[in-house]
This record gives sequence, C-alpha cells and structure tokens, in this order.
Amino acid sequence: MTLTPPRQTGSPTSARTNAETLPSRSPGVRCFQSAVEFPAALEAIPPARRELHTLLCKSGLAGIADIVALAAEELMANAVAHGCHGLAPDTTVDMAITCDGRQVTLKVEDPSSDLPCVLPGTSDEEGGRGMLLVDAFTDRWGVEKPSTGGAGKAVWMELACSPAEGAEAS
Repeated sequence: MTLTPPRQTGSPTSARTNAETLPSRSPGVRCFQSAVEFPAALEAIPPARRELHTLLCKSGLAGIADIVALAAEELMANAVAHGCHGLAPDTTVDMAITCDGRQVTLKVEDPSSDLPCVLPGTSDEEGGRGMLLVDAFTDRWGVEKPSTGGAGKAVWMELACSPAEGAEAS
C-alpha cells in the first residue's frame, strides 16, 4: 500500500515511497513499514520529514511524531551532508521505518563508510549537534552495514511507541 504517490522524478525533492500496513500489536497504534529513496540534496529532506511526520500521526503515533521526525531529519542531513559529499548529483539516500506496535525503528543508508559521532555541542558553533540530538531523543542508535550489502553504512535509531515503554526499556 502506498500512502502517498511518488513525486515526479527530476525535481530535487523527488522521492519514491513504498509503505505497507502490518498487523497491530498495540491498541491505537497501527503497525507499518515504509521506505523512501530521495536525492542526496538538502532540499529533499523537508518533504521527506513532513511525509514521515504525517505517516506517524496517521498511525496513532502523534505523541512521538515530532521527536522521530526531528531525529530522522538529523540522520538524513548527516547522510546528505557527510555521507554523500562530493558524489555524483544522481546519488540517493534511502530511509526505512518500521513500527511493530511497541517500537519505531528508522534507518538511513548512504554510500559512505565514514561513521557518525556524537560531538559535544559548544555555544559558539552553529552546527555539529545532530547526533547529540539523536542520542538524547532516541532509546538507542547505531551503525550497521547497508541492507544492500554493498559499500556504505546504515545509521539506525529506535524509539518506544510511548514514552513509558522507553523508560521501562532503559
């Protein structure tokens, strides 16, 4: 099932989306899995974030939609700015999200093998706090080989569907 039709190809914000509804294990939360491929361009991130936020809200996860969307935006921005820096204009980034009724897992894949790191934020720097936010707002995150098995990496994050579940897991 596709939640939103793919945008026309050729624009910097075009993306291919594939979404599927899964059986729910939690009342009020609709389980799902979805994947999107978008151009490795910073202007492609806001539409992907909005689409993700909408999916979460429609799935009964409005209570964590802002946090997931913010952390996902940071992973997408890192993938574009660092993982795809200097690569061909047709380079793409893949994002996949799954909700099993108890936990949301989101993964962003890019072609670089350079690992992300959490840097201490300083008051005189504008950037560099993305992974600090991911670390603070998610239950856990990490890096693994991409699902394609090729070069690059997949940075993933997990967050409980409700704050109470995340506190119990800690």
